[in-house]
Amino acid sequence: MTRYTVVLVAELDGVAVGFCSVALEPVAGLQAGEVDQLFVDPDHGGRGVARLLLTSVADQARAAGLLRLTTHASWRAVPAFERLGYQRVEVETVDLDGVPLTRVQMTTQLD
Repeated sequence: MTRYTVVLVAELDGVAVGFCSVALEPVAGLQAGEVDQLFVDPDHGGRGVARLLLTSVADQARAAGLLRLTTHASWRAVPAFERLGYQRVEVETVDLDGVPLTRVQMTTQLD
């Protein structure tokens, strides 16, 4: 069975407090190793949820034989990715249903 994307959900007392996904193979416009989504409930921010999710995503990617992760982070998410060793590649602006969205392409090497 091929797993193209892994989605991880962080729970606290049975309630979802965040999620993150990574493409393990190219799928639906994503490249292998692309962290497509990272969300943490604002009520649970600053408690290590993003760190737990991104560390777990990296573990999944390593197990799939990937050597690098990339993402297109919102400005708000950039510090969380930087704390885990992601480097800024470039600032980019994309059109999202007629609304310009500025984000930061970032990457990290997996050990």
